[in-house]
Amino acid sequence: MFAVIYQFKLRPHQESIYKECWDKIVNYFLEKRGAMGSCLHKGENNLWVAYSRWPDKKTRDASWPSEDAPNNELPDDIRDAILKIQAIKEENNDLEQYDEICLDVVNDMMLGK
Repeated sequence: MFAVIYQFKLRPHQESIYKECWDKIVNYFLEKRGAMGSCLHKGENNLWVAYSRWPDKKTRDASWPSEDAPNNELPDDIRDAILKIQAIKEENNDLEQYDEICLDVVNDMMLGK
């Protein structure tokens, strides 16, 4: 299994559109692209953290956009949601930025297994 942790700052006026886009993207990836789940967290000082799980890195990389653009195979509404999230990130380039953290899952106790 493969997991990715995303950390980012949002301004209060961006929160609802970001959540809407994230939900749309996650639901599509769960239903159509092999994602195993995701969780979005809000912390203090406008810090947001998202956690996403995939069966492997190859499956995730085939769905999630590269640095340049969303995957051309994705439906227009999902591509638009990804572009909105990327625009928010650009708008926030004056805020502290964090790299994504890619992880191989070693022992999964998330659901008490």
